[in-house]
Amino acid sequence: MATHNSFDLTGKKALVFGAAGGIGAAVTRGLAQAGCDVALFDVNPDATNALAQEVRGIVVGGNINDAGQVDAAVAATRQKFGRLDVVVNLAYASQLVPIVEMSLDVFEMTVDTCLRGCFLVSQSAGRALIAQGTGGSVIHFSSIAGTVALGRGTGAYAAAKAGMNAMVRETAVEWGAHRIRVNAIAPCQTLTAALNRVLDDPKFGGRAVLLAKMESKIPLGRLAQPEDMVGPTLFLASDAAAMVTGQVLHVDGGYIAQ
Repeated sequence: MATHNSFDLTGKKALVFGAAGGIGAAVTRGLAQAGCDVALFDVNPDATNALAQEVRGIVVGGNINDAGQVDAAVAATRQKFGRLDVVVNLAYASQLVPIVEMSLDVFEMTVDTCLRGCFLVSQSAGRALIAQGTGGSVIHFSSIAGTVALGRGTGAYAAAKAGMNAMVRETAVEWGAHRIRVNAIAPCQTLTAALNRVLDDPKFGGRAVLLAKMESKIPLGRLAQPEDMVGPTLFLASDAAAMVTGQVLHVDGGYIAQ
């Protein structure tokens, strides 16, 4: 088999949860450009509809915390495209609040979206892919916060992402016999609109100070761009990663290598 052919995603059917976010939009565009038919699921209807028109995809829902919507999205994707090959989950929620100051509502919102959402996507996609019997690739977006402590009020988010990493390992083992691969991508700080709001918030020290602090922790010397996550996603979605499962791929400029 020619090596380059193993990266080919032409004709693959993909469902992206959190499709219209900063990283999600880049990943969705990347999958479409690589030849995938793409179904989009996101809580922001205007951005999702606009992106769906751009990539000639379909919109299949938006609330990651609603099990019925998640199931319906998987079913609609299979009905429209005939099958499901790739599932990418980027849905998240996070507020930077120290644990001693965090309300139970904020904690539960974070865990519900990041970890419960991961469970709902995993369960629904797993059932569909097992029944389909043709294998597949499930890719969750984790974070370096699930591996190392950042110490900036990320406690609930970090706990949820660490739980996601564990779920990735467990489902990879459970579904290996069905040729379903499950992996995670763990970015470092990535320049999305959400991070720009943090950088511009004076309570965190000001953009220049905080940006310099973040970059000093990354050996490659810069924050990630959303587009930096496209290549790793395409790799894990493709047959080039046919023996890669149960892994957390840190796309972090060397952050956790220190």
